[in-house]
Amino acid sequence: MLRKLQKILRGEKGQSLVEWALVALFVVGIVYMFRNAQILPQVSNAYNGVGSYLSSTPTSEQAINKYGALSNSELREAVSNQERIAMDDATLRNIAGAFLGKTQTEIRAMLMSQPNWNAKYDRNALNQGTLLFDYYINSTGDGENGSVKTRFDNGVVAKDNLVNWMQGNYTQYPSTQKQMESDNRYFFSDDLIYKQGVYNHAIIETNKKDSYAVSVRCAFEFDKTTGKAKAIQIWATRNAQAKDGSWIRDMTQGINGDMSIRVE
Repeated sequence: MLRKLQKILRGEKGQSLVEWALVALFVVGIVYMFRNAQILPQVSNAYNGVGSYLSSTPTSEQAINKYGALSNSELREAVSNQERIAMDDATLRNIAGAFLGKTQTEIRAMLMSQPNWNAKYDRNALNQGTLLFDYYINSTGDGENGSVKTRFDNGVVAKDNLVNWMQGNYTQYPSTQKQMESDNRYFFSDDLIYKQGVYNHAIIETNKKDSYAVSVRCAFEFDKTTGKAKAIQIWATRNAQAKDGSWIRDMTQGINGDMSIRVE
């Protein structure tokens, strides 16, 4: 058996095995370095892009470029909801990743208001945690105007930084602008697009009016020794405005029963 192994290792096939083993060892080393060191954003983005390609889930930027302007009906025909849930999952993980390994002082400098450090995630409570932003869906691309219209507002993350963080780019810009209007959608699953459609701000349902939005919130967990964020709970809830002007909020389904993710 040992002699056979030696022959294989000496031959071309054996050489290929050794080469692949060295490549695998190199990749493991790179992953370890990425997890334990600060690296250039462009290198991180390239690595994340390759990883996403290999896992067949597009990056947030790829999803926006490919599907962002599609109407609801076109989007649901082009991509399964399970795939779209995976896209939203990746986007939420990217946002949470901006805070990992940061101290409270560092996180406070990243945001435009004081976070709620003591908040905990409770799937039965809809207003807890730190509200990162509200994502308004002004048009889902169906109906007369035939175009997608969205808007970010009410958040504690500047719009330039938010779009970067959604894509896994953690560059910090000195921006204080909260609102951003766009001709693209940034979330894709049935949980977060409002399946029935929104035409010119109006929800196509007789008992709703004016607005449909998604709220993205998070809670922080810090290491008692280092003081750095060791885990981030991030979640999304869908919201619709009722006839009386009040907001109705529903939990989303997502992959694990709701659109809530723990990143650590």
